[in-house]
Amino acid sequence: MARVKNDLVGSNSNSLSTGINGAGIPALKSLLATEAIRKQMKSLLGDKAGHFMMAIVGVVEGTPQLQDCEPQSIINSAIASAVLDLPIEKNLGYAYIVPYKEKKKEKNEDNKYQVRNIAQFQMGYKGYIQLALRSGQYKYINSIEIKEGELENYNLLTGEFNFKFIEDINQRLEAKTIGYASYIEFTNGFRNTLYMTKEQIENHAKKYSQSYGYDLSKGYSNSNWSKNFDSMALKTVLKLNLSKFGALSVNVQKALQIDGSSIKSISEEGTINVEYVDNTNEENKIIGDIELATNEEKLELLRQSDLIKFNLKKKASELKIDFNSMNKDELQILQNIIDEEIDKQMK
Repeated sequence: MARVKNDLVGSNSNSLSTGINGAGIPALKSLLATEAIRKQMKSLLGDKAGHFMMAIVGVVEGTPQLQDCEPQSIINSAIASAVLDLPIEKNLGYAYIVPYKEKKKEKNEDNKYQVRNIAQFQMGYKGYIQLALRSGQYKYINSIEIKEGELENYNLLTGEFNFKFIEDINQRLEAKTIGYASYIEFTNGFRNTLYMTKEQIENHAKKYSQSYGYDLSKGYSNSNWSKNFDSMALKTVLKLNLSKFGALSVNVQKALQIDGSSIKSISEEGTINVEYVDNTNEENKIIGDIELATNEEKLELLRQSDLIKFNLKKKASELKIDFNSMNKDELQILQNIIDEEIDKQMK
């Protein structure tokens, strides 16, 4: 059974299980200095652990709003990024630690709503690109803003879009943005473009981000959508394209599941337990339908392939399938190959 580390404390206290209280840089540094955290960082990152812990402090120092957040939630978000092997420096755009003010429905003794400042883990669109490229299954993957006059037509039957891009870079930067598009193309030739108008993106943000909806109702600019609308829009069209049409490696699936969540705990095996505080995770429900192959199913495939002297792992590698972490669909592909090979040998 997986051992769980770094459980966040309940909302009625800022006291951590380590005995370190409060928030801010001193509390964060004290928690990072504990033996349990240092040991976990060393186990996860090896010689890079020291640099990574310094990077966590740097991110918080550069983001004043994070200094009010529970230190454990900050560290857990950073560890989630490390599990995906993505840097957390916000200027790189791969992954972010984002502050969130959670207002509990229950009122305290003073008849006021309880407020909890926690950190959320946010993927950047560059992070999704990086994880997808690591699978070796993509030839091209990108997302861009679409400017006024660039969308020529859309084929309703084939789903293909035709764009004529403004060639002058400076002119294009100044042009009005009307939408956002993402493009994926596999090494096997399959490709798909997803385009969403700015209005569609706006409606998506209102539906799936409570903090953005609150900003709009109050005239605030506190949410990530309010502060970084274009970056969030680029991520959204890429994320939806990958979740619907992409080849979902284990790390891409994991990223889709934890994006926009507060990390509650992380097991030694890398299993991440999350809590969705700004959304209900409706956006990522498709990921729940993706099942990984069990060890018993993989062993049965290997047993069948050994009987007919067929190098199944080599075939899986040729098909860009990670045998150790394949999903049910990939399992079925390999099973069909074995069945065909058995038929050949019986003729």
